Amino acid sequence: MEGIVYIMMAENEVLFEENHGAGWVILNRPKALNALSLQMVKDIYNQLMVWAHNESISLVCVKSQSEKSFCSGGDVRAIYESVKLNSDSMVPKEYFTTEYKMDLLIHEYNKPVIVFMDGIVMGGGVGLSVGARFRVITERTKWAMPEMNIGFFPDVGANYFLNQMPGRIGLYLALTAKIILKGDILSTDMADYYLDSSRLMEVEEFIKAHVWKPENVEEKLVEFLESICVRSHELPHNLNVEKINQYFQYETIEQIINSLDEGASNGDDWALETKNTLLKKSPTSLKVTLELMKRGKRKTLRESFAMDTEVALNFLHTKDFFEGVRAVLVDKNHMPKWNPDSFNEISDESIDQFFQVDWKNGCNPFNSPNDN
Repeated sequence: MEGIVYIMMAENEVLFEENHGAGWVILNRPKALNALSLQMVKDIYNQLMVWAHNESISLVCVKSQSEKSFCSGGDVRAIYESVKLNSDSMVPKEYFTTEYKMDLLIHEYNKPVIVFMDGIVMGGGVGLSVGARFRVITERTKWAMPEMNIGFFPDVGANYFLNQMPGRIGLYLALTAKIILKGDILSTDMADYYLDSSRLMEVEEFIKAHVWKPENVEEKLVEFLESICVRSHELPHNLNVEKINQYFQYETIEQIINSLDEGASNGDDWALETKNTLLKKSPTSLKVTLELMKRGKRKTLRESFAMDTEVALNFLHTKDFFEGVRAVLVDKNHMPKWNPDSFNEISDESIDQFFQVDWKNGCNPFNSPNDN
């Protein structure tokens, strides 16, 4: 078709196109709900770097070929398998480093990025979208940081952007892995625009019908999106902000759960349900994540990714990560047996160790401002 440059063939997990000054990143792994493989994050990162220095590209668009899922997260099962085969595998380090560099690049990108967050947007999908300039959701968008369900932790810079949310909402979403929908996604600043999925093609056609130049990208997109999108206050909100702030105001997991338990004993069904949700999670993951969120309050975005890298690599040596992946992604019985299975067995010193890595022949790649 005239005006379009196809950079990759259709069998690839990510497709790239160039069209009238716009570069398109198209996630194309529908059977895996667009879970990000190592090759996908490499390809996206490398193409974004090429476009960053290509004067003919003024806008980057990210979408999925699937109506069901924008991106369900990182391909943690592949990481699980690589470490299971070889405990010294370099795949996890390469994966997390490249994925986080890709996410950071989008946050700092020198050109506007628009992301169509239609369908499932979880974990690595949040990392791929949260830093974009224009983030469009639909009635099908299901947003979550679900890593707690597999004995891991909310990564991809979540300790930074969840801390930007009002009150204790970010901590609540980190610990519970709660799925949120349209009104709550907008009110927590995880997206900018809401549009019915039946009208997404209008946006795509608008973009493809224009020739994009640096001087008019943002103005034209803002004008168009605001003319067809719905405002946040017009959408339903389901998060119980008052109760989240009440029960999650404390500094330890034990205090939070005790508070919820007290509320439940006084007839608060929300507190009972939330307490039961937390008690299903890995005690280690809960404690590490709470500490991560505390430390994240004092971090820059780059420092947040540096911290995530170290914590992620340390989680690969825990029993809970392998048990969580087994229970949720391999056997799919959703009945993990956490070890240790109580908070009393977890010392402060063991939590501190998650934030320490011996890099041996190098250093944390995010400690250098020139890692891109």
